[in-house]
Amino acid sequence: MLMQGMRSSVAAWTLAICCASGAIAQDAAEKAPAQDQDKPAAKADKPEVADLPGPPPIPEVKLGPTLPTHAIRRGAPEYNVQMVDASLLPRDRSGIWVLDFAFKPMRIVTVELPNKGRRNIYYLYYRVVNRTGKPIMFVPQFTFVTDTGKRYEDVVIPQAVKLIQAREDAAIPLLGAVNVLGVIPPSTKDGIDDAVYGVAIWDDIDPKADAFKIYVRGLSDGYQELPPPAGADKPAVRYKTLRIDFIRRGDALHINEKEIQILDPPYEWIYW
Repeated sequence: MLMQGMRSSVAAWTLAICCASGAIAQDAAEKAPAQDQDKPAAKADKPEVADLPGPPPIPEVKLGPTLPTHAIRRGAPEYNVQMVDASLLPRDRSGIWVLDFAFKPMRIVTVELPNKGRRNIYYLYYRVVNRTGKPIMFVPQFTFVTDTGKRYEDVVIPQAVKLIQAREDAAIPLLGAVNVLGVIPPSTKDGIDDAVYGVAIWDDIDPKADAFKIYVRGLSDGYQELPPPAGADKPAVRYKTLRIDFIRRGDALHINEKEIQILDPPYEWIYW
């Protein structure tokens, strides 16, 4: 009987403790939401990512000014104009581009230059067409090399450009050594070419020269790397270049453009 009474007391005490614990937990649960309602949500203090301004737009990058062009009929014959074959050579790297080039025979114009008087200026009138399908930055280099060992680079003589334009075709914009640097747009019209017309000019040419060559760079991005020269660490680089060959039949006293003749064959693509 004594043991039975002790067991009844323990069970009663256990039941009382459980009821008290449940009441405390229920009371705490009822009070907790009321306290959380007074506290603002933590994420409300931070701005949403969508509210942040985005980066500024990337500006358009241009290689240079777009050169003015003149529309001509594709394949139409022109008097006294030498066309250059732009086909790739077996030694060319695959994937290079080549611009279409045409030129007139070498000519001479007399120009009055400040502090120099009247000078005989040699010039090469040419046109370039871009059939690569993409804009091409045109940076030509015209080098005049005589059989007497003299070398001349294209010079800037604005008054000569004006005289040459009036002589060749006043209706076609003509670009000289400075303003010919720029982007040639692709020629994509059916049966029509958008040609850029330019002129290369040389002054003070050796009157004793009986033959000379014109080297034209910038018509292609082709190049070749050669083994380094003796004593050098870097390889030598040669660029795809158009060479035009002329001969002059006359004396050194009376310079006349009619004495200048283009050789046969008139040109050759080389790496120079």
